[in-house]
Parts: sequence; structure tokens; C-alpha cells
Amino acid sequence: MKKCLVLLVLCVVLAVVWRGYLPAQVQTGDLKPTFISPAPGLYVNGWPAFTISYPKDWVIQPNMMGELFRASVPGPAFPPPLPALTISAQGNVGDISGSTSRLMGLWAMMNFREVKLFSDKPTKLQDGTPAQEAEFEFIPSIPGGTKRHLFLLAAKIDGAWIWVSVIDDKGMISDNLKGIAYSLTVAPGTQQAVKLPPDIQAFLDKFNSDIDSHDITRIMGNYSDGFDLSMMNKAMLQGWLQNAPESPVQRGISSASVTVTIFEPRGDKAYLAGYMGGGFKAGPSGETPPINDNQIIKENGQWKWYGNRK
Repeated sequence: MKKCLVLLVLCVVLAVVWRGYLPAQVQTGDLKPTFISPAPGLYVNGWPAFTISYPKDWVIQPNMMGELFRASVPGPAFPPPLPALTISAQGNVGDISGSTSRLMGLWAMMNFREVKLFSDKPTKLQDGTPAQEAEFEFIPSIPGGTKRHLFLLAAKIDGAWIWVSVIDDKGMISDNLKGIAYSLTVAPGTQQAVKLPPDIQAFLDKFNSDIDSHDITRIMGNYSDGFDLSMMNKAMLQGWLQNAPESPVQRGISSASVTVTIFEPRGDKAYLAGYMGGGFKAGPSGETPPINDNQIIKENGQWKWYGNRK
């Protein structure tokens, strides 16, 4: 029971703190984020703006907690077919090299077996952006789990940490699979905030004020009962806010603001991308939490967070 509670807390932390706290990501030229308009073989992130290429015959799989995106060779969602690509974002790593040791620590807490680190070294993306690459071996804590390798590429883009991982069960990660991670391309320029309809801006202003109040009831009133963000529902989010030392309530955040860089209305729903600003920083180095693949929904005349369910 204790291990289940630890795993639940970790999953919520991954989904809320690492992803940011709300919606996020930016357009890359004329491309729309994958959540809005998926294209075979190409992942487009909202904010921060970047793309990653992968084989066109791979299929998009349901996100697991803490993930922005998951694609793999064809197969069932569980157990996850391999090889696979996963993309995550987080905001509480103080330096690039810290990302790999943090991941190993999380795996140990999740009871993954025989975790081994084979390499961990600085590198650069194609455009010269500093990055860190590492390769692990581990056995997942699932029935019949077999030995797997994971290649991780971590980079900081516009103040947000991006993790790109490729996983396989056929020994050391091949150069072809590493090439998927290294296809990470950062969009040039800086994303600007967009002007929002008055009712949407009023909703975000209210949400910011409710976050500042640290009042759980007020905060949760901004979420639909149907909220679901990569397997994290409203009850799980509330539990994290009330109990996790990393939550904005427990840390006593004194101010918060949502900056929206992409807005796309869809009837009684709307897609938002952007980041949390103000006093809402996810780590001691002032990383900016992204707001990824998030929707809002209008219920009884009131806008509420809805998550990334289709």
C-alpha cells in the first residue's frame, strides 16, 4: 500500500510539476501543435516551440503520466510496444547533468529493478543548444518485465526542461534510434503572448487569483469534473495540491500568471498553450513551467480546465 501511494504521488508530481501546471506549447512556423493537428512522423510542441521527427509508420500511443507525447511501433498501449519515443517537460532540474541522476532516483523509488547507468555526458543539439545525453538499463516493475535500455536527451528551451527518450529491449540503443532524439529542433525566435477573448482572459485572471489565495476549494472550482490530463483526474490533482510539498499551495506561491501563446477555439472548448509566470517558478533556478496540450470547456456558462482528453 505504501509503495502504491509513493507511486501515485510521483505520477502526480510528474504530470503537474514537470509538465508545468496547466496548458502550454507554441507554433513552429505554419505548423500547429500535434495535439491540435497530428501529422505522421512529426511531433510539434506548443510551448516551448520545437519539433521531433520519428518513423512515419510509428503510431501515437496514449500519454502516460508526465508525458507530452508517446509514439511507438504498432502495438497495444499496454504493455507499451517497443521501440518507443517519449517526450516530457519538467521545471525543477537545476542543471542539465542533474536530469539523469534525478530520473534514476525516481526509478529507484518506483521499484524498477537493476537500474544501471552506462553513459552520461554533455552534448549539443544540431543548432548548438547545450544538452545532456545518457543511457540506462533497467527492468520495469511490471509482470514479466524484461531488461530495457533508455537513451535520454535533455535540453533547456526557453526556460523549460525537455526530455526526449527512446526505449528499446534489444540491447544498447542503436544510432538510428538516437537519431530520433537528436532530431529535436528548436524553433527560431521568441513566442509572443496572444490577445484573448474577454471571457477567456477573465477566467485566467480568476484562476491566477485563486492560485494566489492557496484555497483548495477555490482552486479546484476552476476544474471540470471531467478533467483528465494524461491519466491524472481532478481528485488526483486535488490530492497533490493538498499533500505534496512541491505543490504551489504547500510552497506558498505568492503570485501566478498564465501567459498564452496559442489559442484555438473549438465551440464549447478551446485549446491553450503557454506557460506559468509571475512568482510561479518550479525550481530554485527559476525554470518556467510549460502549460501543455490543455483544453478548457464551458460548463453552465463558466470556463474550466478540461485537460488533454480528446
